[in-house]
Amino acid sequence: MLAMRNQPPGFTLALLLCGLAPDACTSNPSAPDSACMADPAAVNCDVGGAAAETLGLVAHFCTGASRPDQDPTYIDGVPQGLVCADQGPVGADGTQAYCCSAQVTPCAYDPVATCDAGTVGYQCRGADRPEALNAAIHCNQGVRQGDLINYCCSGAARIPACIQSASLGCSAALMGWICPTGALPTAQDLLANQSRADVYYQLCPVPKQADNANQNIFCCYTPGLVPPGGSCVQDIAVPGCQPGRFGIACYGLDTPDEDYPPLTCPDPGVPGVSAEGYSATLYCCDFRSCVPTLAVPGCQEGRFGFSCSGSDTPEGYYSGMHCPDPGFSGVSATGKPVTQYCCDLQPQ
Repeated sequence: MLAMRNQPPGFTLALLLCGLAPDACTSNPSAPDSACMADPAAVNCDVGGAAAETLGLVAHFCTGASRPDQDPTYIDGVPQGLVCADQGPVGADGTQAYCCSAQVTPCAYDPVATCDAGTVGYQCRGADRPEALNAAIHCNQGVRQGDLINYCCSGAARIPACIQSASLGCSAALMGWICPTGALPTAQDLLANQSRADVYYQLCPVPKQADNANQNIFCCYTPGLVPPGGSCVQDIAVPGCQPGRFGIACYGLDTPDEDYPPLTCPDPGVPGVSAEGYSATLYCCDFRSCVPTLAVPGCQEGRFGFSCSGSDTPEGYYSGMHCPDPGFSGVSATGKPVTQYCCDLQPQ
């Protein structure tokens, strides 16, 4: 029996609608003929040379619209269910194979999740991603919803659309990416060996064309989620915004430099339409290549340390700042070469 305590709102609404109109919620008219069965011969669930048994994986095959993980429960808000990696059809009759966790996990299959084609949703609680519970599954960056984290997953490994590169000449505070034309970098392209923070979308400028005419180069600001209360979002289609600059569309009264302090927007915003088709104020902004730095060697208490890329100086970005001494070579927090300054704030 399904435990209904603390179900996510969308799931509960779906069940209520099903109660009012059961036929509307039947994804397969022949649901009574749908069934799943554990069968080690259904598919090979070995991963990376490790046997399925040692990984805690069990092979299943299902007919009709059934899935082995389709009946999760929520107990006091904690998901309880199997995590299953779809292995595709194994017969001409449409029978599907799955590699599933042998034990119940703190993740639940979410049939109403908004996921791309070929992926399905899971809601999990705790630090373990679905991949930690099922080595055969591949998931995107988790998106937090209260105490739960939502994932979109597939049994097929995801090929990153964009490739991160440190050799593209981006400034110390920006991350370089090479992307196929039309693609935008996302934090999930970092894959499992790098950041898995909740920063999903990055703040990226209008791209520069790479040597390959089918690729673009981006230098993106990684901590780029819209802050609480902010209304400014990236828009790489702002008219007249040149490659390397940041196009921003703001729906409210806030400005890009208020939502993203590293940005500076020298020109006033103009009324226009965002890339999503909504009325907005459009800006074309630059990333400050001089950023405050606490650990500049020899910078005494009460003075201001900065790390700058290229020929920029703090005076060019920060009104009232005076740097009496020439800059000297240093290394940024990300390990890139920068010029560092120790400056004073001039009285107004």
